Amino acid sequence: MKERPLISAEQQVAHLAERGVRFDIMSPEDAIEFLRDKNFFFKVKAFAKCFSKYRDPASENYGRYVNLDFAYLAELTRLDHHLREHILSMTLDIEHYMKVHLNRTMMDDGADGKDVLNLLSAHERARKERLLEERFDPNGSKAAIEKMKAIANRLDGVDSNEQVALCLEMLHIAEDQTLGIDPEHLERSISYLGDSNYTRDLANKYGRRENMYVWNYLELVSFGGIIALYKFYFYDLRRGHSKEAESVKQLLFPVKALRNAAAHNGNVLNTIGQRLQKPVGSIAKAAREELGIDQELVALTKRFPVVHDFTALVLCFDRIVNDADARSEKATGLRTLRERFLEHADYFEKQIELGRGIRMLGEVMRLGADVISSGSL
Repeated sequence: MKERPLISAEQQVAHLAERGVRFDIMSPEDAIEFLRDKNFFFKVKAFAKCFSKYRDPASENYGRYVNLDFAYLAELTRLDHHLREHILSMTLDIEHYMKVHLNRTMMDDGADGKDVLNLLSAHERARKERLLEERFDPNGSKAAIEKMKAIANRLDGVDSNEQVALCLEMLHIAEDQTLGIDPEHLERSISYLGDSNYTRDLANKYGRRENMYVWNYLELVSFGGIIALYKFYFYDLRRGHSKEAESVKQLLFPVKALRNAAAHNGNVLNTIGQRLQKPVGSIAKAAREELGIDQELVALTKRFPVVHDFTALVLCFDRIVNDADARSEKATGLRTLRERFLEHADYFEKQIELGRGIRMLGEVMRLGADVISSGSL
C-alpha cells in the first residue's frame, strides 16, 4: 500500500475549498488555526457527510458540496463535544442509581452475595457460548487449527522473543475464529484493574473470584458489567417483579451504545442521515405520548441512531434516577444544552434531515428537562 503522508492544515483547507466548502463565515486563516490547534481534519471532515453534494455528472460542480461553509462543520464539532459531555454525565448518574437499585433490592431479598455472582457468571458464560455456537464457522476453523498447529511446531528451538510473537499470532487466529466473543469476559476484565493506581488495591483484595461478593463486583465492573448484572437479576432471577427495572428494559442497550461512543470521544451527531437497523418501537411511542413530541419529529427515532439513542438516554435517566438534586442539575443542563444547539440553527436549515435531527434533539432536551424537573414519567 502506498504511504500517504500527513498534509498540513493549509493543504487541508485547500482540499476542502476544492470540494466546494466555502470560508465566508470563518476565514481560511481561522480554519487553518482551528484544524491545527482546536481539532483535526478527519474528525471535522466526518460531518461533511451530513451535507448535500451536486449529483448531476454533467454539472461543472459535480461531487462538490452544496451550500457548505467551514463554519458549519466547526459548529457541529462543538455541538458534538457538548452533547458527549452531557451523555457521559447522565450515564454516570444512571450507572450509579442502577447500582443503588440493585443493592437495595438484593438487601431486601436477603440475597447471598456469592451465590448471585456464581449464577451470573454461569449465565453469562452459557449465553456467550450459545452465541459463539450460533456464529462459529466449522469450515474456517479447520484451516485455523492447521495454522495454529504449524505455529506450535515452530515454538521449540526459538528464543523467548520469538515465542512471544508466535503465541500472539496464535491468539489472533483464535480471536478471529471466536469473533471476539469471550465467555469469561466479566471476570477477565476485572483482573485487568490491578494495573491501575485507582483500582489496584480493590482489585487485588476483591478481584479474584473466590474473594468477590456482589457489592465488590458493583465497584469493580464497567457500565456493561453493571447492565449484565441488572438484566440478569431483574429479568431472569426476579422476572417481572420490578416495575422500575421493566420500564428501562428496552432502553439499556441504546444507552450503553451511546455512552460507549461518547466515552471513546467518537462523533455522534454525524449519524444524522444514517439509517438505524433495529429501532426500539417503545422509544418512539414514549417520545410521542409521554414527552409530547411532534409525530413528524418522533419518526426520526426510528431512523437516526443519535436521535434514537439520546431519546432512550433521557427516558432512562428519568426512570432510574430518583435523586432530586441530580434531576434538577440534569434538567438545567439539558435546557442550557438546547440553547447552545439552537444558537446557530440557521446554519443547518437548508439541510432538511440535519436540520430536523438537530430540532428533534432540541425538543428531547426541552421536554425531557421539563419531565425530569417535574417528576417521573
